[in-house]
Amino acid sequence: MKRKKAVMIGLLILAALCIGYFVLYITAVDTTNRFTWFWLLAGAGLLACDGLLFFLQRQGYHMPEKLRLCIMAVAGLFVVIFLVTEGVIIGYGRSQPDQGADYAIVLGARVIGRRPSYNLEKRLEKAYDYLQENPDTRAVLSGGRGPGEDISEAQAMCDYLVKRGISRERLIPEDRSVNTDQNLEYSLKKLSSPKAKVVLVSNRFHIYRAVKIAQKKGMTHVQGLGSVIKWYTVPNMYVREAFAVIKYKLCGQI
Repeated sequence: MKRKKAVMIGLLILAALCIGYFVLYITAVDTTNRFTWFWLLAGAGLLACDGLLFFLQRQGYHMPEKLRLCIMAVAGLFVVIFLVTEGVIIGYGRSQPDQGADYAIVLGARVIGRRPSYNLEKRLEKAYDYLQENPDTRAVLSGGRGPGEDISEAQAMCDYLVKRGISRERLIPEDRSVNTDQNLEYSLKKLSSPKAKVVLVSNRFHIYRAVKIAQKKGMTHVQGLGSVIKWYTVPNMYVREAFAVIKYKLCGQI
């Protein structure tokens, strides 16, 4: 009885955390990231499970031991896979690339009007530092124009880096892509060779998947350079990315 009560209390706490985070995120950011709704749905699902357990307890139902162990095994396996995936994502995001790359590919992110969003600006700061330290490296700026953007992400990145003092001759815009797969597919065509040494610049949570997609598309010498994100977006971005990595693995995309 005490174990069941502890489980029910735990579900309530998790549900409150999920719904509270959903409210925090849409208040501090917005609802343009569709994955944000995961937290509301997760909270509602946990509340439903808690209600079901309470109902079954009131009816005097006792779960068969084999069924309970099976549920625990499946849940435990999922948790292990999820945590290992997150560990890999975090490890790749904190790695540092070698100096002297032939190209730095900066992956696009949202542009607000003509101005880079916070995440894109952080990517550009990393790219700027790398280009300053490696004067022979050229940059491929990859990203098309999306909803609410007055110019392409590639153009916004180009304007930013030129304003910071990077020669326009070192910048190669790629303004057709609308997702990571296309970013890397179209950027590959801008390189002198698939064997060129490449540094992918993105936010830390995104580095592992980006590097693996690039390798899948034929880039043989590719490393990542990750930038930070706002603290309150960390759960949303990293949980979403873990699901994306698992999906890509299952579908053979990485």
